[in-house]
Amino acid sequence: MENGGHEPVLLLEDQALIAMYMEELLHEAGFDSISTHSSYAAAIEWLQENTPELAIIETRLRDEPCDGIAEMLADRGVPYIVHSVERDEGRNHPLMGTKCKWLDKPCDPDEFVKAVKECTFPAAEMHFSNVG
Repeated sequence: MENGGHEPVLLLEDQALIAMYMEELLHEAGFDSISTHSSYAAAIEWLQENTPELAIIETRLRDEPCDGIAEMLADRGVPYIVHSVERDEGRNHPLMGTKCKWLDKPCDPDEFVKAVKECTFPAAEMHFSNVG
């Protein structure tokens, strides 16, 4: 599942230790190209010239909520995972979409890797789950 020949994974996280841990999990999941940003402004600048294969986003970075980034990713057809503690009681959030998964912080590492695989290879997951 290495993304050596693919676009990088975009990781949006403003807490350094969590970002480092998420990078480690992404590496373990087979991704070697990860672009990590802790501010909305830096992420938008990066997205002006890049489209990721997958994004892991926090609901709010240091300087702004990530709603605009989620819309941009959805418009480009990029699957993304929201990894956050910030969610309303009804389990609804403006960042949720059809190509999105939500993982509450903290999440189990195996759950995270499973979500990454489901987002990046949904057809393969369906094929394997229907075999046998």
